[in-house]
Amino acid sequence: MTPEFSRIVRLERISDSGIVREIAADAAERRALARRFAIVAIERLSATVSLRRTREGDVRLAARISARVVQDCVVTLEPVPGEIEEEVALLLRPVRSDVPTPKTVVIPPDEDFEPFAGEAIDIGEAVAVELALSLDPFPRSPDADSAVDPGETGELSSPGADSPFRALEERSENS
Repeated sequence: MTPEFSRIVRLERISDSGIVREIAADAAERRALARRFAIVAIERLSATVSLRRTREGDVRLAARISARVVQDCVVTLEPVPGEIEEEVALLLRPVRSDVPTPKTVVIPPDEDFEPFAGEAIDIGEAVAVELALSLDPFPRSPDADSAVDPGETGELSSPGADSPFRALEERSENS
């Protein structure tokens, strides 16, 4: 399956001094990524990505990601716009081709790298993954706090209301 926002860079194109690529998702790519990440919309997504080889044969990826997203509020379900400005750095390490199962990679606990196979790196997919990691896990609209009515007592439910903990409360009162 081809990723929604694929921008392939062949390893042989990465010179000793490195390369820099400016990438941006078009409208169809942004819609597909929004569906994948289960958010309302991605209104803008662009990144400046630099790739540089290391002496060990790894590739250092540094990116400045800029995006405008819209997510549902976790309380009111109203759309919540958000700006994402992230700088990320990844160490990409090639997976040996003589490994019988290239999908299984054991990463020693003292090393921090992302494995990749083949002769190319998909910088668009790397940006998409980092965008997903940057999304607010609990977006809240400005009206979220007023949507939850704590009542006069300051409790989230009234004393007589059905509650999953009501039975426990009654049990402790009868003990």
